[in-house]
Amino acid sequence: MLYDVAVIGAGPAGLLCARDAARRGLRVALIDSHEEPGVKLAIAGGGKGNITNRILAENRYVGSDTGILRSALKVFSCDDALALMRELALPWEERDFGQIFGLKPASFMADRLAVQCDDAGVDFYLGRTAKNITRPDAEGEISGPAFGRSGAQTYFSLFAGQEKITARQLVIAAGSPACPQLGANDQLARLAASWGHDIVPFQPVLVPLVMPENWALSGLEGISLNVRLGLKAGNDIRWPDPEGIRSLLFTHRGVSGPAVLVVSCWWKPGEELVIDFLPELPILELLNEKENGKLIVRNLLARRLPARLADALCPEDLARRKVAELGKKDRLRLADIVHRFCVLPAGTEGLRRAEAAAGGVSLASLSRKLESLHVPGLFFCGEIVDIAGLLGGYNIHWAFASGAMVAKGLKKGE
Repeated sequence: MLYDVAVIGAGPAGLLCARDAARRGLRVALIDSHEEPGVKLAIAGGGKGNITNRILAENRYVGSDTGILRSALKVFSCDDALALMRELALPWEERDFGQIFGLKPASFMADRLAVQCDDAGVDFYLGRTAKNITRPDAEGEISGPAFGRSGAQTYFSLFAGQEKITARQLVIAAGSPACPQLGANDQLARLAASWGHDIVPFQPVLVPLVMPENWALSGLEGISLNVRLGLKAGNDIRWPDPEGIRSLLFTHRGVSGPAVLVVSCWWKPGEELVIDFLPELPILELLNEKENGKLIVRNLLARRLPARLADALCPEDLARRKVAELGKKDRLRLADIVHRFCVLPAGTEGLRRAEAAAGGVSLASLSRKLESLHVPGLFFCGEIVDIAGLLGGYNIHWAFASGAMVAKGLKKGE
């Protein structure tokens, strides 16, 4: 069976790419190891799907070359994502930080995109793992439509389960190894490496951080509050989250919540986490207000912070003193504790708990249309590319945008 394009991966990138290519008249095969399309999409955003975001910009992504996003977002913008929702008859709502969520289970989007693929003539090979993938110019041992007279292979070939597929072009939209419990792995990234592509090692992002046992704020699980998070390497502190303030949640193993998931996109082992517990209210202003002079320090903090957190933060030698009794040195020490609390994480919760993974096929190995610079006719899109978004619909949008961009670059056979 000879196709214009074979797409491996029936997530949002693969589904949109296959649909758009088929609508342009290309003969398309879509292969996925799961029996149903969009398995990972179905659990996104707590099952509702954070589909896109009003604020689409390079600083909402990390990767080896986020400049490609400018091209991708021109091909598929937030308005295009909302138009897709309307086309699929899926209602949506806008939440804080510009997040767009579906009002029906995210699985509906995968199912309806699959229906559109079917209507456009896409051939599905679901529940079949792509294997024995070979590229053009590989030496063949058998004759057939994929081989020329010399025995050199002229098309991509692979097996979908037990069925052989040949295609003029190949799109790898297989995702990343995040969520291995859903069958995710890095096998196709390793295949790309064997074909000469640079691969940035995968690492979990949008993931909770684990703290050392008996760290200063252990035992506060369940407490949640708005903070600003930074990262410290040496004497340098940076505050990378463009939104600034988000919610943090103490867990029995460390910290989680939106603020932590976002900063995990930048955190590297050996860097300290810096927490500003009162990002909108400088503690020095409170200490300098005359009406607070008679309060004891612990009670002043407890008025602005959860009581258990105030107890854990406040140094014992200051906790029972009156604010008016504090000298400049003690006031500055307390401000450092409240606004620049530092702790060295022991690690992350790993790929099993990560919502995404950074790393993958380096943009240095791809053209601006996401075509391989090493293997003509080979394209990559979605999470397997070294682009990862922050919390807020950015990763699903990248999947759609990159899938749409690849579909535009595919050629129809004569």
